[in-house]
Amino acid sequence: MAQKSIGFGLVGTGMAGETQAKEFQHVTGGEMVAACSRDEANVREFAATYQIGKWYTDYEDLIRDPQVDVVCVLTPSGLHRDMAVAAAEAGKHVLIEKPLEINLHRADDIIRACKQYGSKLGVVFQMRFGSVARETKKAIEAGALGKIFLAEVIDKGSRTPAYYESALWRGTKELEGGGCLLTQSIHPIDLIQYLVGPVSAVCGHVATSRHAIEVEDTATALFKFQNGAMGTIVSTTSIKPAMKSRLELHGEKGTIVVNAQYDKFLVWDVEDYPAPEPVEASFDFHDIDDPWAFPQTRHRVQLQDMVDAIREDRDPILSGEEARKSLAITMAIYESSKQRGKEVSLLAPEFAPPAF
Repeated sequence: MAQKSIGFGLVGTGMAGETQAKEFQHVTGGEMVAACSRDEANVREFAATYQIGKWYTDYEDLIRDPQVDVVCVLTPSGLHRDMAVAAAEAGKHVLIEKPLEINLHRADDIIRACKQYGSKLGVVFQMRFGSVARETKKAIEAGALGKIFLAEVIDKGSRTPAYYESALWRGTKELEGGGCLLTQSIHPIDLIQYLVGPVSAVCGHVATSRHAIEVEDTATALFKFQNGAMGTIVSTTSIKPAMKSRLELHGEKGTIVVNAQYDKFLVWDVEDYPAPEPVEASFDFHDIDDPWAFPQTRHRVQLQDMVDAIREDRDPILSGEEARKSLAITMAIYESSKQRGKEVSLLAPEFAPPAF
């Protein structure tokens, strides 16, 4: 007998909702059965465009739908907890757009509820599912770089005033929670800790330099990794022109430089370990001011993983606990900035994961 198709319901029809709806047509074993937005005209049009059979204006109605097995929470970050916890309590699995939430307390509520009610919890960090992350991780685990001693993230983008004015939640402490670090650079923060290892401490500074928003648009930080490596991050949405981001890894046996947003290898100078894919020697570092400018196919891989995790009764590859790591690093940078750059330990009780 064929297995039942797993029903997905989207809560949120913005950029993340459109991306998932487009990419879901490439997923096997699952079906997009419902969508939800507070704007009735919007959700009706969205459902018609992507041939989704049901639409709702109240997320609680979507959660109660017996055809919905997985609730995709694609709303502003500060709304994730209440929706995810309600879904878990209703016996649904949960897939959340990054970041998991706007602080660790709210994130831990989600993880705890999903564990309590037996719900699978996945978090969307699509850059983990490209060739850059996969092949670089493989090389590091094979010892290609030897001991890594320096890791750097450069993530210098451009967002116009119109971007922040395009939705009432953007740039707010209540609903976005943070700015360039939490919304944009959370991706390379996730990658750097995934590739190099756990971060043990940070020193950071954040500022609102150019935009009329409540959260940061410029940030710098120093990292200490548990394995002894040092690291840095430069993050902003304030420069012009925008520059494509880079992740630079330096080890005893060589250097790897990548752009994970566009999934490109920029430098691969490693002893006795050839580049797994062509190196973009003429890579143009100028970028465009367009939040949509990234390969969206990686989302289908993560959606498929959610289907497979349910079928195989395992955690999704990028679980809630895994997504919590980048959120903890970001929260520690914010705390360090409040303390004028004082070193903050990720092992401190307020940052370390509780026993769920």
